[in-house]
Amino acid sequence: MPSLQRFRPDTAPETLIAALEQDGGIVIEHLLTPEGLAQFRAQLQPLLDRSAPCQGDFYGYATRRISGLIERVPATRELAIHPLILQVMDAFLLRGCREYQLNLTQAISIGPGEPRQFLHSDDLMFPGIAPGSEKMINCMYALDDFTEHNGATCVVPGSHRWPEPRDPRPEEVISAAMPAGSVLIYLGSLIHGGGANQTKQPRTGVVISYNLGWLRQAENQYLAVSRELARTLPPRLQRLLGYFVHVPNLGSIDGRDPIELLRGQPPADTLFREFLPEEIIQPLAEARAAALRAD
Repeated sequence: MPSLQRFRPDTAPETLIAALEQDGGIVIEHLLTPEGLAQFRAQLQPLLDRSAPCQGDFYGYATRRISGLIERVPATRELAIHPLILQVMDAFLLRGCREYQLNLTQAISIGPGEPRQFLHSDDLMFPGIAPGSEKMINCMYALDDFTEHNGATCVVPGSHRWPEPRDPRPEEVISAAMPAGSVLIYLGSLIHGGGANQTKQPRTGVVISYNLGWLRQAENQYLAVSRELARTLPPRLQRLLGYFVHVPNLGSIDGRDPIELLRGQPPADTLFREFLPEEIIQPLAEARAAALRAD
């Protein structure tokens, strides 16, 4: 039977990375402290109580979703830059980009009677390939105990390594059950889906996902997070929102890094700067010098 490896929060990042490479998903149990879990629930639940059910065969009809959690749920901000999580993201996403970003922040509360979601891989939202790299990675945090019966995420371990896409056999699909406060980390290429809720209570989880810095984000962070709030956030989180230039020259404004404008920094000069990889700066300079000599 396939299974997911489970770890403690003090596990070495290298161990987590190796397991994620092998299975495509791992569980870190009790990553959130009891106090952190209680705070998250207290901030999120009033929003869920006021939200309407989703309307769609993919999102469901007995499921409630809330996005834009960096703005709406302050506890999300610290979690999005958790050092252990970012070490895992570094290991996978920096293979395909020079800097990565937040793709999505979303609470998902699967209600009673919701059937299992269509099994899929999330990286299908990005057409094309990123050789040698994942395009995105998800972190699903359990705010309730996730069980086989209340809608724990279903995953297909090892499906990220399948040479050709195919439908998984029933025995290949397992339930990522985990206690509240734990996190399921799974690659964007892993086949998964929300589980069926056969109980009388909803189960709530929070997804924080990251993607390559040169891809479009699933959630428009510039509108989801007000500029007033973004200015007050830690620099690492500002950059994860997308306030950076992905070299070469992707995301600049009039030759400036957008994080300078976010912070209200006056331009040091009026020159239109370029943002280039260090390894090509010298060859470009030599090519320009040669061109000037030729003229």
